[in-house]
Amino acid sequence: MKLALVDRAIETCEEHLERTNSWGTEIEAFLTRYLLVLICASFEEEIESIVIRKLSASKDAHIESFAKSALNAVFRSLKTSEIAGLLHRFSPEYKERFHDRLKGTKAETFFNNIVASRHYTAHSLGANVTLRELIEFYEEGHAVLDAVQEICAVV
Repeated sequence: MKLALVDRAIETCEEHLERTNSWGTEIEAFLTRYLLVLICASFEEEIESIVIRKLSASKDAHIESFAKSALNAVFRSLKTSEIAGLLHRFSPEYKERFHDRLKGTKAETFFNNIVASRHYTAHSLGANVTLRELIEFYEEGHAVLDAVQEICAVV
């Protein structure tokens, strides 16, 4: 599941770097760091949205309210291992299906690369990936969102 906000931001950054011939410069590094933060925030928002849609299907406003308020305490990291743990709270079968679909795949590796790179960026003075590498990670890694969506859609 690609995200329109991320896609537009990537396109804008690429166009700027092309137009200004800024590939390989500090500007590329700045834009890459920005995109790392944007992508992770967007991934987190999308996963939370998927879970909230699942919870809303219960038709019990009190359960839904409790679950929404507890979501931030339960879902604290974007790593696929943490997403699997979140899915396990619905059912061990959900976690197993998530692992069966993604374990050892390029999508899982690239998704986790984005998360690790964002963490590195937040706690250091630079990015440890180029914009082109980040785009490659996103092109594969966003499939993790598809897996979460499909698993949570099961009734």
